[in-house]
Amino acid sequence: MRSHIRFAALGLFVSVFALASVGAQTTYEGTLVDSKCYLGMGEADNDHGPMAACGTMCLKGGTPAAILTRDKQFHALIAPSTALADYVGQQIRVVGSLHNGAILAKSVQVNKGGRWEEVKLGAMM
Repeated sequence: MRSHIRFAALGLFVSVFALASVGAQTTYEGTLVDSKCYLGMGEADNDHGPMAACGTMCLKGGTPAAILTRDKQFHALIAPSTALADYVGQQIRVVGSLHNGAILAKSVQVNKGGRWEEVKLGAMM
């Protein structure tokens, strides 16, 4: 009987620990990219070929934004792409939780001249 109680207590402990770690907030830094152009052509800046500000236009049109980290890890951002459109190709900092490779963004900052400035994400529908 005592072994059943210990086993149940251990199971409860493991479950609580697992639930606490799901959705843990982490900070990611890297370059904001237009996911379609990056995945299709490897373009990590805002100008793609002869198209100036192509990444900005794509994000304003609804293409998902993504971050390319310093160690070349690609993560789609679950955040309003239109709010991020003006920052394609720039260094960003994202606070959020990782879910199957995508980051659910809680906040985003952009590096402007060595200072981090908050990006107003607005409400997601």
